[in-house]
Order: sequence, then structure tokens, then C-alpha cells
Amino acid sequence: MNKSAMRRWGQNLGFLAAYLAFLWVAQPMINSALHLCPMRGDGIQGADALPAFARKYHMSCEQCHYAFPVLNAYGRQFKMNGFVRTPGSDEGVLKSQDGELWTEKLFPWAAIIRSRPFDDGKGGVANQGGQMGGTASPNTNGFKMQAINDVDMFVAGGDAAKQVSFFGEMDANAPGGFSPGLGDIRLGYHPSLYFNAVAMRRGFFADDPYQTIVSNESPTIANRATDLLFNDQGSISGNQMISTPQTLEVYGQYFLPHSQSSFSSPSFLYYSGGVSKDADSGAQANAPTNGELRLAWDDTANSGLMLGTFGTYGHEGPMMDSKGASTAGLSVGGPGTELTQFVRGGFDALWEDAGFAARAAFLYSHDEDPAVAGAAATDRAAYAELAYSYTRNNDNYPFLMPLVRENWYTTFNGAQQFNYLTFQLAHYFAANLKAFIEYSVDTKRDHQGGSLVAQGSDGTLQPLGDRVTAQVEVGF
Repeated sequence: MNKSAMRRWGQNLGFLAAYLAFLWVAQPMINSALHLCPMRGDGIQGADALPAFARKYHMSCEQCHYAFPVLNAYGRQFKMNGFVRTPGSDEGVLKSQDGELWTEKLFPWAAIIRSRPFDDGKGGVANQGGQMGGTASPNTNGFKMQAINDVDMFVAGGDAAKQVSFFGEMDANAPGGFSPGLGDIRLGYHPSLYFNAVAMRRGFFADDPYQTIVSNESPTIANRATDLLFNDQGSISGNQMISTPQTLEVYGQYFLPHSQSSFSSPSFLYYSGGVSKDADSGAQANAPTNGELRLAWDDTANSGLMLGTFGTYGHEGPMMDSKGASTAGLSVGGPGTELTQFVRGGFDALWEDAGFAARAAFLYSHDEDPAVAGAAATDRAAYAELAYSYTRNNDNYPFLMPLVRENWYTTFNGAQQFNYLTFQLAHYFAANLKAFIEYSVDTKRDHQGGSLVAQGSDGTLQPLGDRVTAQVEVGF
């Protein structure tokens, strides 16, 4: 490392140290201000997750969250119930005189604003933005400062009508020039704990209550390897586990306690199945539906353990460039108008106990283009993640929360391997205000490119590089 690079690193680390010191010193002042600003007229403090639920039920976000945005056992059950505490209850409901018409008593809105005052990414390929940097705001090279990085607006509730839940999101972020865009939309019908039906513009695995399979609702900027964001690195179908297609889903629970109002339950089996439409908006917009399945044994109320399995199978149109040619590394059959096949499957686990939360998942992936001889690829991905929530002074929300994650995946039929680590230290000033510093680093730098790789000037697949980011989030 030359002197110029060392000097640059020293300046960056000095800035981060000063920034972290400021966060610690500023806590008393911010906590004092919070008593005047984020407090609602009804005395309920805004939550960092979906404050609409906090205002409706007069509870704090710690009731449902281990640490935002990670759900605890209560929060998972709340979501499976259809965003209500007790199925069938009229708590927080405004009803007509005959009791037939139900709606939310309070308008269920919420917002989250994110600031990213420091973001420094170095080296690597464009895919770093997807894998190491998150899809909302990639940074492959150089220092960025974004006073306001992202604004999310939500409406969500469990009583749009009797036994009907709803969720809608509007998003605006710096990379998109703050042009508002429609995010996830979800409409659910919940006649029973054993059977629920959901129609949504959302990925099947992104909606999973255990938050272990993909990066949706992960507390980090860097993504998990199981997202399968391999678009220009050997993915034939272009299918992504965290995509946002049109989805129909049914789910339910078995071996529940007799009292449906109790959130303390013995172990049970969670099931979920769905079909989704090809997310490609091009030539294959009317492609056949894909199928998804999810099973989980949940004993988190007792041992803190959940063990699960999942899978999906279907057809998609290959990834296209602006000229209509396939961009998939192994699909060499021309314009790519045929449908490709994909299979995804794996196992996941969750363990929660005494402030610790561990998550892990393994994913098997196989893509095949039946119209092109030999166009097939089998790859794998896995991650393991451990976090600890440290609380103090009788606070329910964490004072500090360190997190570490190891990611591993292969591309091009296993010919290329990637490893990258993510470290994060989060500090919560209040339940609805947190800041963190996150560092992601590629730990495998000896990639040797093959004939199918042309990322670097010498034909080698470049390492992902490093990224350091500081972010502040407030929800109200």
C-alpha cells in the first residue's frame, strides 16, 4: 500500500472514530429532545419499525422487534396473525352500527428516513453494489456523503376489513433522484391461524416471517449471499431469490395452543406455499408461474430454535441487454427469447437466547437453458450471522448491537468462489433512532477468470473490494 493510500485510509478512519465519538456524546442531548419531538399526543413514542402498530396498540416497538428491523417471536406471530395481536379481536377497530363494517380507528401511516454521512467503497466489480453494498444504494468506488439517502413511507394495518390486512410502501432514494416509486404491496385474508391467503407485489421469500432466507429486513446494508444476485456472473435464468414479482401465497400454523390469544406457545409447524409470475417485464412478461414452498419447525418459545427448509422451481426469460441479447454468462444461444429453467432449494436455521440471535442458510441453485446444448450451471451459496443485543439502564431497546456475517457463494458452475465478511456496530439512542458503522471486506482475492469471465482488463474476475458506511435511521 503506497503512502497516498495509507494517508487516505488514515483520514477515513479518523473521520469514523470522530463520528462514533459524536454518537456517544450526543446521546443525552438527543434523548432529551426526544421527549419533546417524537412523542405523540397519545403518549406513544414512535417506533423504528412500523409505528402505525405502536400507535394502534399502545405498545413500543420492542414488543415485536429484537432490534429493528429484526422480529422476535412475538413479532413473527403478530405478522402471521395478519398484523393483529389477537385474531378476531376488535381492538383498535372502528365499526359500523351493525358491526359488519370494520376499518382502522387510526390512519395507519409511518415513515423511515435514513442519512448516510459517510460511505466509502473501493475496488471490485459492479456486482459489489448488489452483494456487498445493498440494492438500494451501491457504492463501488470512492467516498460519498448523502445527508438524506432514503425516505420510506408506509401504510399498514390488520383491519382494513374484518380479517383483512394490508401493507403498502412508497420509496424515494438518492440513487433514483428521490423520484417516488411504488414498493411492496400486500393484501391478506386471515380467517384462521391454520390458513391465510395473501396477494402481493412482493417476493415470496422476502415475506417470510423468520427473515433468514434473503436480505429483506436485514439490519445491514450489505446483502446476504443467498439473495443470488449473480446477474452478470453466470446466472442463466436471472432469477433472484429477493426479486419482487406478483405473488399469491397461502400459509398457516399447526400444533398451536388452545388459546389463540396467547403468544407463548409450544413448538409448531409453519407452512407456506405460493406461485409467482415471471418478474421480467420484457418479452417473457406472460411466462408461466413459478412455484415456491416453505416449511419451518418453530420451537423458539422454548429452546429458541427454528429449523427450516425452502425451495422454488420455475421458468424465466434470460437476462437481456438493451439490444435484446442475453447477458447471462452461459446462455450463448443468441437473443435469448426462450424460457430458461431454474431450481432453488436449501435449509435455514434461527437461534435466539439471552440477547444472542444467530441466523444461517444454505442455498442450492441450478439453471438450465433447454434450447442451448450444455447451457447449465449449478452453484451454491451460504451465510452465517451472529448478533448480540446489549441493553442497559432498564431500557428495552438495545444500547449496542454488534453483528458479524460470513458470506460464501460460487458462480459459473462452481468455477468462481467468493467470500466476504460484514461487521456492524449499531447504537440505539432510542427505540426509533439508531446509528451504525458497517464494514464489508472481500476475503478471497485470488480469483482466476475463465473464458466466460471478462470483468477485468486482463480477463480476471475482480475481487469485490471493501466498503465502510455510517448510517443514521429514524422512524416515526
